[in-house]
Amino acid sequence: MVCRDTEREAREDYHRIINMGDLEAVNNLLKVLGIECGSHDETIRNAAQRFIAGWGGYPLIGTPEQIVDECLKISATGVDGVILGFLDYYEELEFFDRCVMPLLKQAGLRDTRASY
Repeated sequence: MVCRDTEREAREDYHRIINMGDLEAVNNLLKVLGIECGSHDETIRNAAQRFIAGWGGYPLIGTPEQIVDECLKISATGVDGVILGFLDYYEELEFFDRCVMPLLKQAGLRDTRASY
């Protein structure tokens, strides 16, 4: 998850993460997993970016409101929980707790009685 005050900041940080990633290592990992370049090069490129940014997980990128909107979409498919990853755990977890968690509670995705 890359959540920032603006979508532009979030996307810029996400692309910075991708650009700093070890594409050769990711391509080797994808080969081990049986995913190789071919007729689906764009699909492979997207998979590589997802592995660089978070081990192939679903990217949540944007403002706190956009993150919650995506979580609502995910929840609507029947998913009850997700695992989140952060670039800088200590800094971003505080931002998440302050800016995203209240919106998740307001949207009914977190129990308002629980403290996290």
